[in-house]
Amino acid sequence: MKFTFRTEPATFLERPNRYRIVARLQANQQVIHAHCPDPGRLRELLIPGVTVHVSKAVVRPGAAKRKTAYDLRFVNHPAHGQLVSLDTRLPNAIFQEGLEQGFFAPFCGYQEMAREVTLNDPKMPNASSSPRSRFDFRLLDANGAPIWIETKSASLVEERVAIFPDAPTERGRRHVLELTHLAQSGVRAAVVFIVQRPDADQLRPHWQTDPAFAQALIEAKDAGVEIYAYTCHLSPTEVRLAREIPVELTKIFDTAYLH
Repeated sequence: MKFTFRTEPATFLERPNRYRIVARLQANQQVIHAHCPDPGRLRELLIPGVTVHVSKAVVRPGAAKRKTAYDLRFVNHPAHGQLVSLDTRLPNAIFQEGLEQGFFAPFCGYQEMAREVTLNDPKMPNASSSPRSRFDFRLLDANGAPIWIETKSASLVEERVAIFPDAPTERGRRHVLELTHLAQSGVRAAVVFIVQRPDADQLRPHWQTDPAFAQALIEAKDAGVEIYAYTCHLSPTEVRLAREIPVELTKIFDTAYLH
């Protein structure tokens, strides 16, 4: 997928909060503020002095006034320089392109695709507060049978293991619970992790950071929810799906990558 934005390199200085970074453009040394779309901790990536890639923000008519003039897109890994995407908005677009190109074997043969689809079901978990559940994708086969899909963006990789989440995600756990409910009702459901870098050989839930999400993922799989993970090749101008990697759900706390 070719990007519609153009990036420029900058030197990362600091991260005042989860959604904003301060960096110095390498072309003219101007200090700028950029929106960080990934609310994860990103401690192993956003280290002062590392090179990040930012794009000028596009202000849409009628949109609220922005506090930042740039968007953070990528970071060069501090250890080996490999480009890592921090844009959590990309996975849905990556997944859609993969569907259209027939990249995902588990989802071939579906006739219709819709994004950001709301499902009304009063039996959904948390229905009392939010009876309308919205999912990233709904695919329909020739008989009108659906599969409901949630995509998740993973950027943390330690010792070639992609780990999700990088910070506790109640929203992510709720999505998994809702998919579990669908699977228990006989409806096909799936979670797809898009690892926005190529250097992972498997994916695991981050038991130490968010044990509730990890446990929900195990229960989802036991209920029939399908769980997949795919890596990507990334450059400043495009991103391409690379390969499927296995998902390991074993409960574990003491490996080196769980910091």
